[in-house]
Amino acid sequence: EFGIYVVDEANIESHGMGYDPERTLGNNPAWKAAHLDRTRRMVERDKNHPSVIIWSLGNEAGDGVNFEATSAWIHQRDPSRPVQYERALERPHTDIVVPMYPWSYLERYAHRLRKRPLIMCEYSHAMGNSNGNLQDYWNLIEKYEQLQGGFIWDWVDQGLARFTENDEKYWVFGGDFGPADVPSDGNFCINGLVLPDRTPHPALWEVKKVYQSIAFEPVSWTPNRVRITNKYDFINLRQFDITWRLLADGREVASGRIEQPDIAPKQSREFTLRWPDFAPEPGTEYFLDFEAITRTPTPLVPQGHVVAIEQFRLPQFQPAPAILTSELPPLKTSDNDSLLIVAGNDFRVQFDRRSGLLVSYRWQGRELIREAPVPNFWRPPTDNDFGNGMPKRCAVWRQASQKRVLQSFSVHIPDSGAVEITAVLQLPDVPAEHRVRYSVLGSGNVIIHNRLHLQRDGLPELPRFGMRMVLPPGLEQVRWFGRGPQENYRDRKSSALVGMYESTVDGLYFPYISPQENGNRTDVRWWAVTDSAGFGLLAVGMPLLEASALHYSIDDLTQERRGSKHTIDLIPRDEIYLNLDYGQMGVGGDNSWGATAHSQYMLPARDYEYTFRLRGLAPGDDPAAVSKQRFELGKRELE
Repeated sequence: EFGIYVVDEANIESHGMGYDPERTLGNNPAWKAAHLDRTRRMVERDKNHPSVIIWSLGNEAGDGVNFEATSAWIHQRDPSRPVQYERALERPHTDIVVPMYPWSYLERYAHRLRKRPLIMCEYSHAMGNSNGNLQDYWNLIEKYEQLQGGFIWDWVDQGLARFTENDEKYWVFGGDFGPADVPSDGNFCINGLVLPDRTPHPALWEVKKVYQSIAFEPVSWTPNRVRITNKYDFINLRQFDITWRLLADGREVASGRIEQPDIAPKQSREFTLRWPDFAPEPGTEYFLDFEAITRTPTPLVPQGHVVAIEQFRLPQFQPAPAILTSELPPLKTSDNDSLLIVAGNDFRVQFDRRSGLLVSYRWQGRELIREAPVPNFWRPPTDNDFGNGMPKRCAVWRQASQKRVLQSFSVHIPDSGAVEITAVLQLPDVPAEHRVRYSVLGSGNVIIHNRLHLQRDGLPELPRFGMRMVLPPGLEQVRWFGRGPQENYRDRKSSALVGMYESTVDGLYFPYISPQENGNRTDVRWWAVTDSAGFGLLAVGMPLLEASALHYSIDDLTQERRGSKHTIDLIPRDEIYLNLDYGQMGVGGDNSWGATAHSQYMLPARDYEYTFRLRGLAPGDDPAAVSKQRFELGKRELE
């Protein structure tokens, strides 16, 4: 009735006995009657439910003569439905090949025609901040007809509510119960797409996007023409409207609607979108966004519900004209053994000569830096990070984030409107050199260029490459132009369209039951953190950043072992912890007991460099306009 297909699975699991044919209960004839009894009860109970389309013999119970018997019994009793069983692998008593977490196996199976389809009975393990790589799976599934999807493990975090003495609710899990010496899987059942109260994880938006049944693609050489494909099996797209918007840096410049597109199941049609001619504004990016929305309510889905989205970046882009630093207001410098001060109209920055760090940025009389931007290579481990040993394997990068030695500090004044400061930092625990060049401009901008140079081979991958800093309390409003609105990562961002978004610092945080890496946004063009009046700090990617702003430090969110902290162990701080990064490794999701993110989403040990720009904001300043500025020092465009 609702369009839901059910695989009904026998209540059989003897995982703890292992899969050895000599030990598993699935191959022990003494247990045949028990296997058949549970299988028969399932079939007789549910045989008249039309939503049940497949029978499953059980889960993780080994294989052998008992499952050959249960498969044969079901085929005789109900020949109308196929039978599946994961541990049968490709043996004859499963009609469908149903592996678990089989990323490396998928294309090997699908690259030549087989007699049986493949459906993953478990994949994309949803433990904590996870479900990366999901788009990669579905690129393969869409490529090969005999790959027919899979089941994400799991739907809901299996936690129970507990309350503190102050009546604050938090969620507990298996490791919180029983004597300390009782074996436990800790927080391992906290592996859902929603919290126990059904609050969606950020990853659920990725699942919705990747699973959507309407596809959009641009038609070559025609920026206003789109091909729409209906991937439903039975539904004509007439029951939806397609809306589109042409956006300039997130601002709508044109829009339209394709009402009740007549596209039959598995068919495609092309449409021409009409918008007025426009001259691209320098420094402005243009995007075309689509939404498919329901026209009428159904028992499960209300009218106006968005069932599919897509975004294309249009090729019209011209850089903004460059501003010569020699034409900016002049700067003044003062210097002593411990501090270098560079001052201009309405701003002043200070550098500590002993550490090489930017320790103060005062804008219109107000301090915007509580703690200096410092190189950072660490992220709070996710559940998947713990599963693949990242905290131990990459510990050297945590040490490098905490210990640095200044090798040299130099100052260069190329013209009156610019001062360049270069600090060379040694990371002795790696070892590596981190060179930071600050270009202070008469406009109040500070351009920060980072370069990491490794000095030996054989280092582990970087969890992150970026800078972290602390801002004073009160800068609670966040605006950004990048991917959002939900948290996203380099391997989990298909659902996060580029746009202009607003939030609070509190709103950027997601309360994963076991604290871990949190709140990241990718492909950030600019990121503004201000008070309610609009006073604060702007960071501009040159060209792109990953960014986050939280009331928790990286140390607050870091656990020494998985599941050792709960949300109540996190005490929000008044200040704001701002991360401005080249990037961090993906969150992964193939499984939570050994798999890393896919290789294209990792940060292998090599040299890296990136640049961003800081500038204060005053009430009335438009961060989008300020972000477009480009600066040239003589003939050299500042990075």
